[in-house]
Amino acid sequence: MALDRSDLWARLLGFLFFLPILIPVLTGYPHILIGTGFAAIWVVYEACTLLGRGVSALRRILAICLMMGVFLLPILSAINMIFSPLTIAIMAGLSVGAYGLLGRGEAVFMLLLAATIYCLSYLSVRPDGAFMLISLAIIISASDIGAYFSGRMIGGPKLAPAFSPSKTWAGSIGGILFALIAAEAALYGFWQMHLSAALGVLVAGLAILSQIGDLYESAMKRRLGIKDSGQLVPGHGGALDRFDGYMTTLPVAAWVLASDIALLGNLQPQ
Repeated sequence: MALDRSDLWARLLGFLFFLPILIPVLTGYPHILIGTGFAAIWVVYEACTLLGRGVSALRRILAICLMMGVFLLPILSAINMIFSPLTIAIMAGLSVGAYGLLGRGEAVFMLLLAATIYCLSYLSVRPDGAFMLISLAIIISASDIGAYFSGRMIGGPKLAPAFSPSKTWAGSIGGILFALIAAEAALYGFWQMHLSAALGVLVAGLAILSQIGDLYESAMKRRLGIKDSGQLVPGHGGALDRFDGYMTTLPVAAWVLASDIALLGNLQPQ
């Protein structure tokens, strides 16, 4: 299958729209909260707009406020409380309240969105969180790019035609390989180190999870009868279309840091 050059250029141009998120993240705390807060409210606004079609504007606004309350939880509480029963209960309560206001049967999506928003905020306030977010962005972006080019150039059997007819097994495998190559290049370029077996498994797992998030969001859009979640960014659909991979990877990334798993500790800049 030939590459669509117009689609490719639109994707490259659309990247500029994400600089207001990327630049504050690169600068670290506290400026990182500007970038991640902007990402959170963009995703939440789109989600509540899509799931709140047919309900009043007031109910959609209240749902947005509840979901953004999830973003504030790690900022207002101790960061070591990420998996405490109290914070989980509050997060679940806020998402259930937003779900009730919107009136659409996407309870799993709302809980997953709440977990994503919470973990994004949690990583934003951790000293090593910016490093993890940048690492995650490299992995997911490389997986997306690898899947795009591999799928277009190789083609072959479809991965999940019922959810996303354009995705192929070749694209999925290519995305995982690109993620591993990008992780190896970043490790060697910054630390003159090579990808260990344990870290390679983590990178491959995150790449797979990002693809699952993409398929899940595609399936939800099909249930809702929509093509793109938004039209703001040319060539990128909406915020949900760009951040779907983070919905299934951010909770894992936050858990890795919260559990002090020694996969990335010796790589973090001092």
